[in-house]
Amino acid sequence: MKRVLSIRLLATAMLVSGITACSTVSSYVGIGGDDGWLRDRQGEYLNAQIAPPMQIPAELDSFTIDELYHIPQEAPGERALYVVPPAPKPIDSRIREGVVIQRFGDRAWIVIGATPGQVWPRLRDYFATEQIAMSVEDAVNGSMQTVWITQPNSDVRHKYRARVEPGLHAGNSEVYIQHVSDTGESAANEPLQWPDESISLDRETTMLASVSLYLADRTDIYRASSISLLAGSIDVQGKARVATAAAGDTRLELRLDYSRAWSQLNQAIGNANLQVLDADRDERRVRLMFTGAENLDQPGFFRRVFRGGSNNEEQAIEFTLLVEEIGNGVSVRAETASGIPAPFQQDLLIRTINENLI
Repeated sequence: MKRVLSIRLLATAMLVSGITACSTVSSYVGIGGDDGWLRDRQGEYLNAQIAPPMQIPAELDSFTIDELYHIPQEAPGERALYVVPPAPKPIDSRIREGVVIQRFGDRAWIVIGATPGQVWPRLRDYFATEQIAMSVEDAVNGSMQTVWITQPNSDVRHKYRARVEPGLHAGNSEVYIQHVSDTGESAANEPLQWPDESISLDRETTMLASVSLYLADRTDIYRASSISLLAGSIDVQGKARVATAAAGDTRLELRLDYSRAWSQLNQAIGNANLQVLDADRDERRVRLMFTGAENLDQPGFFRRVFRGGSNNEEQAIEFTLLVEEIGNGVSVRAETASGIPAPFQQDLLIRTINENLI
């Protein structure tokens, strides 16, 4: 018994001695203490030094190097600036080419499957790559303006404004370009009243095509790239949404003016391969046939349940789409021509149109 007790006392003494020795050795080799590897680093950031900007050789691409926390010289109003933006989303599968140019009459814009917070740094990179300086950068409102660009052997100067807005669907963005020119009468820092349309549509189109090519070449880096915290505060809610008030009363709401909404609606109907019987823009209605099988490879479980099985022949139903102006946009609802309610098909029709909007 005494022998066992002696062994335990000896083991305890060796353990205490070993701990003391480890502490001594740790301090000796620089592991512990105030200057060791395992020192307390709390508060060291207060003494951090500002490193010079990274210099990228001229022959290498630098579009992936941007200012992650770009701060404007003046705060744009009283809006909250430093709001944590939502996580970046991958390229939207609805934009099959990644970047497309949409046209409606003389109006044109870029549609890209990325959030405004992802697009903003790439848009700034474009102008930096083209060595075009900016006079105004308002990331909160998604707008930037170039300085006056002089033209060789001419008094004419040119200025461009680029705007980033949310697209029809959440996760998409739209980029608009506007152009103005003068002969030098405007002061360099004088606020400019932008017209509704560009002075030169040719110059707008040329710049829009150049920007779209630049953005298209970089769609593969959006998923892993950083986003702008300021531009992340731009409304990311899409301009199109499906609202359901009650069974059989599903509506498509578009935050667009009527002319563009009518154009986008007809484009979506064509993308969904729906059979149009008649369309009257003045009456604001479209008559079409819908079976529920258009643009769908395989029927889902609920569609089979409502149809009583997957082997039944698809029954075409005639619908009338009614387009109404509401507030700052339009509302689209569907009614059966026969007057017999078909709530499931009506809901599916509205959602099919929504899914085919670009």
